Amino acid sequence: MTRETIGRYKIQSELGRGGMAAVYLAYDPNFRRNVAIKLVSVNLQENIIFRERFEREAQLIAKIEHPAIVPVYDFGEQDDQPYLVMRYMPGGALASKIKEGPQTLVYASQIITQIAPALDAVHAQGIVHRDLKPANILLDGFGNPAISDFGIAHLALATTDLTGSAIIGTPSYMSPEQVRGDDDLDGRSDIYALGVILFEMLTGNGPFRAATPLSVAMKHLTDPIPSILVLRPDLPGELDLVLAKALAKDRELRYTSTSELALALRQISDAVKNDGRPISHSVLPRRNEEVATEIDMGQDPIASIHGTPQSDSVQASPQSPSRAIHVKRSWMPQIAGISGLGLCLIVLCISLGLLGAWTWLGRPSFFAGQNQTATLTPTIQAADNSREIVLFSDDFSNPLSGWPTIQNARGGYSYQPDGYHIVVDEPGAVLWAKTSQEYQDISLYVDSRPLTAGKNGYYGLICRIQDDQSFYYFAIQGNGNYTMGKYKDSEFLSFFSEGWKQSDAINQGQINHLQADCVADTLRFIVNNALIGEARDTDLTSGYGGLLAASLDSQRFEALFNNFLITEPDLP
Repeated sequence: MTRETIGRYKIQSELGRGGMAAVYLAYDPNFRRNVAIKLVSVNLQENIIFRERFEREAQLIAKIEHPAIVPVYDFGEQDDQPYLVMRYMPGGALASKIKEGPQTLVYASQIITQIAPALDAVHAQGIVHRDLKPANILLDGFGNPAISDFGIAHLALATTDLTGSAIIGTPSYMSPEQVRGDDDLDGRSDIYALGVILFEMLTGNGPFRAATPLSVAMKHLTDPIPSILVLRPDLPGELDLVLAKALAKDRELRYTSTSELALALRQISDAVKNDGRPISHSVLPRRNEEVATEIDMGQDPIASIHGTPQSDSVQASPQSPSRAIHVKRSWMPQIAGISGLGLCLIVLCISLGLLGAWTWLGRPSFFAGQNQTATLTPTIQAADNSREIVLFSDDFSNPLSGWPTIQNARGGYSYQPDGYHIVVDEPGAVLWAKTSQEYQDISLYVDSRPLTAGKNGYYGLICRIQDDQSFYYFAIQGNGNYTMGKYKDSEFLSFFSEGWKQSDAINQGQINHLQADCVADTLRFIVNNALIGEARDTDLTSGYGGLLAASLDSQRFEALFNNFLITEPDLP
């Protein structure tokens, strides 16, 4: 009999099945979102000890929070079988991308760079994944990678790949110490597995192949690592050195952290680009067609609704406060692991999940990305926010902090000495990046300015991003115009009947300190400590926070961001 529900969740389809569990796509009616449910193939009535172990591991997994780790929302039992409820990652597994063929050095570097800080974070807590592999690296709707199944490997008494052993893991990715059955494993076992994944991304296969899983495992223990240049002579020779260190038999000789590995790989990738050596971009990940959407409009969506000045001297004309927009399905390319509707919101999803992604103005796209917590706070503080609790912050000084670093014909993202840059090259394209953590009542802050003064374009903050159909936005232009509004169910709703407004509080072409309050049903837009817009809306109660930049004409638009901060507001 086909399952219709698991707990309160309504089953939509089966996503996959393995020896230990089946994974379903389901709908959560309480939060009105899709989720992935992993139903573990264990009868709790017949294995009481497993129930206690499962609950303990589920609680541990749920406490792990990082933009590059698939979050666990809930767990429970259905017909004496335990299940985990996780974020749905519509981009599928990295394993599927690898099956398409060898990936580019740029793409491999970006994947490693995005997940490395997550592994370092859990390793610092004494947690080792033990079963890191491409099937456990999932992609959101924007192509952003996140690691899944933390703790799941610990629930298995033994892997089915190694008959009769109590070794946890998958032979093709096991470190030598895992193969030996050492009981003092640490994060360096995951670093070894990440080295195998890197080799596989670049060649299409792991470094060792044999007739049986046990034979593969023994090769990790005894055989030298083959040169990747034999399979990919187009790659730089320095990669052999990186792989040799990541895959050293003696863990004392490996990289001390995954971020150290990511940095070494990124330096090689950057050197190749700077030296002008050719890099093939023929193998790029493709977006899931069921996720990509395109808003079919002939002009900027915000402009269509609010009225957009054609130049600094033209005033916005009043528009209808809302307008229905036809949404159609469309395949769009994805860039370097950050998909976007159309090209990868790239980043990111998300994500939005990480994540919303779609395109505005014909085929321009959002790029979406994810972030992790840094430590600094904005240099310009909003009035009386000293009592607020910091939930998230990043001064963009660490290029491995998790925000996207994608470049393509439509624009891109990059860390620079002066901050984080979002560049929009395609007319009408809107690029955005977001955190992976969801929040309810928050205040967002960022210091930002346009780097192309006099060009049409806007930049700002986004809050309560639930998916590619739901979010609030707060945007300004270099000429002092500003707007705020909501996108919901393929319809734009303006909070200002007159569209774009003008404010003397905005420093034209200079640094502006932006603040967006999303508290209960109240939304406030504050620029340089001056309240310039306020509205009430009850539709969106939680979601991700992020940044956006957009081009409105044929000119390149670039925005600089510094000191991104999310706080729990202390408001009356």
